Amino acid sequence: MPDEAGEIVIGAERIAERVRELGRLLSEAYAGREPVVVAVMKGCVLFLADLVRAWPGAMDLEFVTAQSYEGTEPGTVRVTLPPDLGEKVAGRPVLVVDDIFDTGQTLSAVCRQVERLGPSEMRTLVLLRKRRSPPPGAPPIRKPDWVGFEIEDRFVVGYGLDYRGRWRNLPYLAALRPGVAPA
Repeated sequence: MPDEAGEIVIGAERIAERVRELGRLLSEAYAGREPVVVAVMKGCVLFLADLVRAWPGAMDLEFVTAQSYEGTEPGTVRVTLPPDLGEKVAGRPVLVVDDIFDTGQTLSAVCRQVERLGPSEMRTLVLLRKRRSPPPGAPPIRKPDWVGFEIEDRFVVGYGLDYRGRWRNLPYLAALRPGVAPA
């Protein structure tokens, strides 16, 4: 385990088991249809790779980026879509996949942008959802349709999630030791 990583929150075997379960759920939910999976980069890439291998159905795979900037108004998220995404999602079911549902602002911003492109339906899946209440006065958020794991409100790394670009490659999820990660 890296020096700064703390306790393992969810082990690699439990993650693999849950991803297989999610693959089965998605296979049932999209049976006979070919959704467009819109993945939010970079944090969900390891989860996404395992998820699509566990989901035998046909699908198209697209990537978007979402960034929030320090010093901007809370809830300000800049979403960048591929130029041809509109042609691919119009009239089709869309599944937005993200790594973590923290405040909900990233998932909501991505969904607002993709909804403008005219999908026939939109559903969402996140690997992690933190147990926390939205801040007072926060804008409305879109809640995930499927959640891999509920976790305490802690800063976690591994399985695609990072802290300052590090530890995405850990096969498990770990909480950083106090004092290492932002509160």
